[in-house]
Amino acid sequence: MSTTVENYFNEIPCGATIPLNNPHAVSVSLPKIQDVVDYEEGKSHVLEVMKSGYPRFFQNHFVKQLTDYIKAKNQISDEKKLIPISSIQAKNNIEKVFQVVFEYIKDEFENVFLILDSNDENAKKYTDFIRNAGLIISSRKAEATLYELRVIDTIFKEETVEEAEAISNIKNTLSEAYGSSSENIVLSNCGMNALFAATEALVAVQQEFRKTKIVQLGWLYVDTMEIIERKGNFHLQVNVFDLVQLENWLEIHHESVAVMVTEVVSNPLLQCVDLPKLYEICSWFSVKLIVDNTLATPFCADVLPFCDVAVESLTKFACGNADLLLGAIIAKDRSLIALLHEYVIPPFEGEIKRLGFEILEYENRVRKVSENTILLYEYLKKQAKVLEVKSVFHTANGENYSKIQKGNGVPGLLSIVFDKSLAFYYDKLQIAKGPSLGTEFTLAMPYVYLAHYEYLKSAEGLSQLSELGINPDLLRISVGTEPIEAIVKAFQWILE
Repeated sequence: MSTTVENYFNEIPCGATIPLNNPHAVSVSLPKIQDVVDYEEGKSHVLEVMKSGYPRFFQNHFVKQLTDYIKAKNQISDEKKLIPISSIQAKNNIEKVFQVVFEYIKDEFENVFLILDSNDENAKKYTDFIRNAGLIISSRKAEATLYELRVIDTIFKEETVEEAEAISNIKNTLSEAYGSSSENIVLSNCGMNALFAATEALVAVQQEFRKTKIVQLGWLYVDTMEIIERKGNFHLQVNVFDLVQLENWLEIHHESVAVMVTEVVSNPLLQCVDLPKLYEICSWFSVKLIVDNTLATPFCADVLPFCDVAVESLTKFACGNADLLLGAIIAKDRSLIALLHEYVIPPFEGEIKRLGFEILEYENRVRKVSENTILLYEYLKKQAKVLEVKSVFHTANGENYSKIQKGNGVPGLLSIVFDKSLAFYYDKLQIAKGPSLGTEFTLAMPYVYLAHYEYLKSAEGLSQLSELGINPDLLRISVGTEPIEAIVKAFQWILE
């Protein structure tokens, strides 16, 4: 079946790859809320039909096939389990963090597999860290290895460019968009590896001044929060609008604070901090500021003048097709680059070659998505069955966002709350439904169910969501580049 725009405006079967028919897909179709619940509960009838999933939470089938091959070839007993990771450098990073030495296998293609006892009580800690820090193996590297080993007969056909041209395309696009030299850009295994490496490098710089504490501003992406929490020495301020409170706290504690991490804009509430003011506060107290600019993108928001380091998941809007993992760090100070390379896991060449092709449409993609987002917002806010639309257009957000906005560009996401349960509308909605964002096709995600499912299972969790202003039934829409009439029609079907 060929993939067309129309394919994404039909119900996609549970477990199908998103994008369709792509073995490197990083999303998966979960068309009903019950499918999402059953996935989160680990029900076999859902897990067994899943052909893809978000790679840090789902093992790509090429990766699983390679791991099984290595286990059999090396006669690893069932009392042991293999954990595939990206490289020796990734192994060294894990060992350094946990002060352990792993038994491992390295094959002739530089793939690395940690060997753990099946009952190792620390296994979850290790795998969580691998996920948080973005140390997983590339699906394309696993595929290439299987092909070289003659385990598979063909390589998935896709449009790419040669590696040198791809690197040039990626770095030139980002350097122009961010207003930075390409020499200040470091590519990484994925967005989370970019965030991890930037955090580690800046904390290392600040340790010279006995500053080690991290401040998290806003309710951030789940892996970002886990990276910060893992350090142990951190402070959380959820309210991104109360910079007076933050400044008062820093007045007392700034001597120990190394780094502040925030998002522009936040996920999923699309809140926008007053970034110029925040950077002024951080600079006054000698605190390094990291901004995750994945959602706004450098074509909609000018963030680099107001932070020390920007990071971006290139898996999202830069890619536009949800079919690869790659990240970028954009450093203001070139002297940081050498230190960043101590923590960064370089991306596999196959991922680079694919993004080198896709990123050529990055700016055009963002422009069209931005236009569609404004039009979809105008439609949704008039609908009686839509109680709320989270966006950058609200008063506090709009004023802050205008200080960094480029032209008329807006982030391509909306988070909406309906007048009935999410399942009532979600199950009927005829668009792609699954994790991730930034795709050329419109993609809906039941955010709390997929990012914070455990919060839905207790009164305490529901209370915390309420305090955060996150409705459990919130639906996040990543707006695509399709004709706006087609996107609106999908919502008209369920709302009118």
